[in-house]
Amino acid sequence: MHAALPVLAVAIEACCIYLVALGDLRAQVPAFWAGFFPALLCYALATLVVLRRPHSRATWTILGAALVFRLTLWWSPPTLSDDIFRYVWDGRVQLAGINPYLHPPAAPELAHLRDELHGLVNHPDVPTIYPPLAQLFFRLVCALSATPAALKFALLLCDFGLCLLLWRSLVRRGQDPCRVLLYAWHPLPVVEIAGSGHIDALGILLLFGALYALQIRRIAAATAALAGAFLAKLVPLVLLPALWRQAGKGWFDLRPRRALIWFPALALLGYMPFAEAGSKLATGLSTYAQHWHFNAAVYALIQSALAPWDAAAHLHARWLCATLLVALGLRAQIQLADPYAAACTTLGAYVLLSPTMHPWYLLWILPFLPFFAHPAWGLLGGLVALAYHVLIDYAASGIWREELWILWAQYAPFYSLLLATALHRHKKSNEAAAPGV
Repeated sequence: MHAALPVLAVAIEACCIYLVALGDLRAQVPAFWAGFFPALLCYALATLVVLRRPHSRATWTILGAALVFRLTLWWSPPTLSDDIFRYVWDGRVQLAGINPYLHPPAAPELAHLRDELHGLVNHPDVPTIYPPLAQLFFRLVCALSATPAALKFALLLCDFGLCLLLWRSLVRRGQDPCRVLLYAWHPLPVVEIAGSGHIDALGILLLFGALYALQIRRIAAATAALAGAFLAKLVPLVLLPALWRQAGKGWFDLRPRRALIWFPALALLGYMPFAEAGSKLATGLSTYAQHWHFNAAVYALIQSALAPWDAAAHLHARWLCATLLVALGLRAQIQLADPYAAACTTLGAYVLLSPTMHPWYLLWILPFLPFFAHPAWGLLGGLVALAYHVLIDYAASGIWREELWILWAQYAPFYSLLLATALHRHKKSNEAAAPGV
């Protein structure tokens, strides 16, 4: 094992302890950056160490350190995001025997459930947007302990389970298992899952369970896992074409794809316990899809271009981004034989085209780094922490105002490095293909 890895692990852990000591990160965003970006630098150095030569004997050290980082940040109060309080609220509503899709938290029908937690729930006038498996997850954890700490710990276990699954997948693909460090030591998952607690951890774990099942040709298991990922976060629905491709050789051969019937069956089964809500099942999600926007690059450019002559520019920009996502996702999943590469490209398009790009949305891309080591995505996964700049004014005045320079600071380096990497790889490919002199 390279001697630098333990030193860098200690440095990252020191940054984690510093972040926990800060307490309320929302109220001191610059101090948060002072801990996050040094951890990102140490992560980058550790990445270089691992990528330069295999260090297979360091695997358990890497995984052990990753677990320590997460357990440390678990002690941090969830202040960068308040999503965790909605999770607890939805779980408590279900334990009271009430369908969480029927009423928003501010509804009089739920007045008897209100306590000090209710004041922390975000968007109390909007019904829940979280899908059925997420809701059942909230209910199960809250049945044990209806607290943010309990939910964060359950999600921490999902995230560390993902680290173990990535390690196993690397071995199966014949890659250096120590490359798991490229996800496991990245500070963004540590902060966003162990620190803030986001349900994305469950959906991503199931998604990579589906990809691993495809590796070992367990199509039924892959279908069930992808259905579970969809029922946890909806996003993995865009990967159905990749599942269809991997299930058989010919695109129109139905016989080897009979197991795929489990996807709609499990999706319907997941929604059945909440079916009494009827059309209200989609009320919260519809509100989110039509009105939420934050930290978006492509969407913001399209919306700005349409705005001078289009009163509904925000809606048309959303539809255009959705159309581009479908087109790019289908192209990637038709052309790329490797399901990991197809999923990475499709989800990358989803992140970049989404009207809303909270920092934790990058969690859908970062687990692909051990397989493909795209430096631009690793960089964006760090620079996205700049988006929390919006909390400085919000904490002081209640005004949610984005700054243009924050968008430039995130996306200009990302796109520049993305282009430079693509050109470099294209040049190397041409040199390798050129006949010898």
